[in-house]
Amino acid sequence: MSSKKKQKQLSIEEYIESYCTEKRIRERFAVYISPETHCNLRKIARLFTGKHHTTTSSLADSIIASHIETHRDILNDAFKEDDREFLEWLKEKRQKEDEESEFDEENRSV
Repeated sequence: MSSKKKQKQLSIEEYIESYCTEKRIRERFAVYISPETHCNLRKIARLFTGKHHTTTSSLADSIIASHIETHRDILNDAFKEDDREFLEWLKEKRQKEDEESEFDEENRSV
């Protein structure tokens, strides 16, 4: 049994509206994906290229943006947990450094 929530099936019109609108991406950054995923993105983009001016890049950008928005709550929770873990690690590190510093000072005075 899958633990994933079943997502609502989109109509073709909803899919086009959500993912196949032309995006002019002025600044670009490389994101590496598998050849299979790239091939699938190209095929999907080709379906909507003529009428909707969809490119592989704009399709990938829309899909990733949708994923981030859909999973915003869990991602925010993960960031908060990561921050808590980092702050806890930093506090422990400082305590350890303070203890080592006190130990060094005690040994110098002997």
